[in-house]
Formats: sequence, structure tokens, C-alpha cells
Amino acid sequence: MWSNIIGQERVKRVLTGALEREMLPSSYLFLGPEGTGKDAAAFELAKAINCLEPRSGGTEACDVCVNCLSIDQLSAPFLHFVYAQAKDVESASGPKDEDLEIVREQLALKANDKYHNIEIPKAHLIGVLQIRELRLALSRSLVSGKRYVVIVSEADMMNQYAQNAFLKTLEEPHANTIIILTSSNPHRLFPTILSRCQEIRFDVLANDEISDALVARDEISREEANFLARLSAGSYSQARTMIGEDIRAMRTEIVAFLRMGLSKSRRNAVKEIDVFVPRSGGGSFLEKRVAVEQRLVLLGLWLRDALALATGSHERIINIDQQQDLDKFVSRFGEPPRIIRAIRAVEQAQGQTKQQLQLRPVMLNLVMELEAALL
Repeated sequence: MWSNIIGQERVKRVLTGALEREMLPSSYLFLGPEGTGKDAAAFELAKAINCLEPRSGGTEACDVCVNCLSIDQLSAPFLHFVYAQAKDVESASGPKDEDLEIVREQLALKANDKYHNIEIPKAHLIGVLQIRELRLALSRSLVSGKRYVVIVSEADMMNQYAQNAFLKTLEEPHANTIIILTSSNPHRLFPTILSRCQEIRFDVLANDEISDALVARDEISREEANFLARLSAGSYSQARTMIGEDIRAMRTEIVAFLRMGLSKSRRNAVKEIDVFVPRSGGGSFLEKRVAVEQRLVLLGLWLRDALALATGSHERIINIDQQQDLDKFVSRFGEPPRIIRAIRAVEQAQGQTKQQLQLRPVMLNLVMELEAALL
């Protein structure tokens, strides 16, 4: 049901309107920030199209029929779900058994929660082999009375060979098939792919929408939910990663990291990086990556607060309880163009961690970029 989607009332109106008029395009592109419900909406649309007992004039899934349940469990024969996989999937040897177990675990989590971000070690691309498998599946799809639905999650992770292969699918759409691409970085997609999809933009979520979802779905207190919502940058997924974390301690770490990075002392900066990315222990690579991502989000928010303070937009400050530190920072590095450049450096580091590059070099490079921007 569309109530499974947090917020996004405009998006829901667009999709239910298309269902009501029976004017669905052959391909959609759901674009917008991570954690705003693009994948969740794609699965909801797949259910609404194929539901056996649709509600609201045929625009809403019942969530209880065999079709809805099989789509929810990612097991429907008329559903093809494409997501980034490890590079060895494309190799002759194929994935290792332990990697396959991780994939199964991640798909089970996705089946249970459509807001879950699939996290597979070394999974940073959608390869051409996956697209060839998709084309083969489409050529064999003979499911009577159903709309075959293809969902490509974070489609911008297709490499150039995969995008070229996928373009043929868009240019020659199969009858009774709908393709839904989701992307947080649509600029990485070929213009020829973008031009063949109807775009639907997802907005960042309001703080109260995130807070309500955290209370209802994650069973945390309203006070904690409000605090995490403020720090989430409009992403429900981001807010959830911070549940149970000592966010105040993390913010202290990122301020120390910023201070040491601007002290021109490489030794001190490296010590702070060791807090972000321990050399040993500290869990798996994925756990370390999540920890770095959390701190980069907080650093980006902190710099945006500094920019708001520097431009006189005090009402937009999120880290209100760190006003004194922000004042000191702005008094020394408060030129808006410099702060904007620093924010761009953090965004670049966030993109590099998403690509699962080595974390320590990413953070060392960030130190140099922040120094160049602010000093």
C-alpha cells in the first residue's frame, strides 16, 4: 500500500494518477537523494500493477494477495531486480560461497524492508553480464496476465558497457513490461538513457516525516527521533544508521578532525583519521565504511551550519548546541566561498566511500582538500 512509503505525497499522486488513467510509460526514472524511498516506491508500483485485489479504484496494492507477497519477497516470476554486485560476479570463476551468503542475507533484509540499502563487499558496479541476463529473462517472459517489472536499483552504478547494453532494452521495449530505474546520481547515466525514461523526482523528507517513521517503525523515543531527524539531511535511511550510536561523541570527533586537519600537522591529522578508520579491528570493511559515512554526513552538516552562520541564516542551523564552536570556526574561516569548497570536498569523499575505495587514502585526501579550501 502507498502508506508503506514515507512522505512523497506528490510522487504518490503522480503514480496513482497514471494507474487510474492506465497510462503508465514503458520506463521510469525515480531520482532523488538516497534514503527518500525510491526503491520502496518502485516495489509499491510493481505491486499495484500486479495486485489481484487492488484497492482505491485499482491504484493501490492490497499487500496480502499472492502477487503482492511474492513481489515483497523478491520472488515473483514477473519481477527482475537488478543491483550492484561484486566484480567477481562478472569473472569466469564467479562469486565465492561466503560472498553468496552475504548476498542472500542482504536480499532477505531488502525483502523485509524496502528502505534497506544493500551492502555487499566490493559491490560497486552493475556489469554488462547482469544486463545480458536481464535481456534473456525478458525474452523468455511469458507470464500471462501480468506486467513484467524490472527494477534497477541505483542504475547509475551501471558501467559504460552495461549502459550501452541496457540502452538496447529501452530502445526496444518488450510488450507488457515496465522498467523502473532508481538513482541518487542520475548525472552518471547516459543522456540517451535519461531521454527514454519518464522522470519522477523524490524530495528530501521533512524532519517530522522522518521522526514519525522512526517512532513507528524503529520504536525509538520521540526525543531521539527528533534529534536524528534533524541530523539526517532529509534521508530516512541515514537517520536509521545513527540509531543507537553516540552521535554527540561523533560530532566531537569530526570537530577535532577538522581542527587537526587545518592545523597543518599531518601527524595530528593522521591520529584523527585513526579514530575514523581504525588500522586494525573495528569490524568488517562494511562496518568501517558505515562509520566513515556517518561521520562524513555529520561533517557535511556541520560545515553547512557554518555556511548558514556566515551568511546570516541562523535559523537554518542544525547543531544548535555547538554554537560556540561554530562561531569560532566562522570567525577564522568564515568566507562563504571557502566553506562551500570545503562542503564540496566532503561530498567528493562521500562519493568515493560509496565506490568502496580504500578509506584511509580517501580521508587523507579530504584533509588536504579541506586545507586547500579553507586555508
